[in-house]
Amino acid sequence: MPNFVKNLIRVLIFSTSLSFLFALHGKIVFYDGTYVLGKVTKVDESSVYIIPVGLDTPEGVLVGNIDSLNMENGMVPVLNSNVTYFYQGGTFTPNNDDWMASNIQKNYHEHINLEEEFQALNDPKKHWNYFNFSLLGGIPLFVANSLKEVEPSPREGQMADMGPNIGINIQFPYYPVGPVDISPGLRFMTFSYKADHLGDLKALQIGTFTNIDLRPILYFFPENLHLTVDAGINFNIATDLDQMDYNIDLPIGVTSLKDETYSGPGIHFGSSLDYYLTNIPIAFKLFFNANVVPQTPPFTSTFTYFGNVGLSMVLILKRNTKNNANR
Repeated sequence: MPNFVKNLIRVLIFSTSLSFLFALHGKIVFYDGTYVLGKVTKVDESSVYIIPVGLDTPEGVLVGNIDSLNMENGMVPVLNSNVTYFYQGGTFTPNNDDWMASNIQKNYHEHINLEEEFQALNDPKKHWNYFNFSLLGGIPLFVANSLKEVEPSPREGQMADMGPNIGINIQFPYYPVGPVDISPGLRFMTFSYKADHLGDLKALQIGTFTNIDLRPILYFFPENLHLTVDAGINFNIATDLDQMDYNIDLPIGVTSLKDETYSGPGIHFGSSLDYYLTNIPIAFKLFFNANVVPQTPPFTSTFTYFGNVGLSMVLILKRNTKNNANR
């Protein structure tokens, strides 16, 4: 009896070793879209035995729960819970329903790139989960009445001569907060305007902002298309200010603008439509912003505003590991 038990153990160990030796990489896809990657050791009429990635022993998965089983050699032993091929010891054996097996193999095929699948499992982060750096350019579309020409200018009622906006954004990864994703960031942007009653101003805006991604709520949007809103505070300082040759309406008590400077706080708020490219770390943002800034001297304690639209090109700061892996 002891010899029989020893022989039985040896047979079990030998058969198990064979199954490991002839295991093929495969992918079990379930009906809810989830999947398991690993080495398939056996397929029979009721179960698929697979050693999942990261484990050392096979697990049995009932065929009734499987949408498809795709092998690295292109075979599809299980499709729609139907076993088309049995597998054991490195050999595929057609099921009795040969017509079904051949028909399925002709009409269904999924190429499995195990390296890509492994990277997807171990690096599930999307582009919007990384730091990013962006260049932006915009043009003013509308302004407050205080930025419109007044009498006696021949352009009375028209928008002041507004310069284009150029800037950069540095943005942190998005973090889930309630039903949305939120990302803080820094912004540097130029703006300028010229009017007969204001003078000629060129300024730099330095600020912080919070960007809110509505994608978790708008889940029916394509995955790479995101609608965001943002708001922030900033500080504005003149890089060039010329009011000496303009018709500035000075308040009572002010006789000269010679020593006046331009600086002060402001705010901005707006929205953007973001599109992330799939295969390269680049995104594009079509944005609209409203900017509240101080008026020119001697009225810097009061505010004016302008709205601009523009396009931003985003560089995702994601390390590329594919080239290093091939060295």
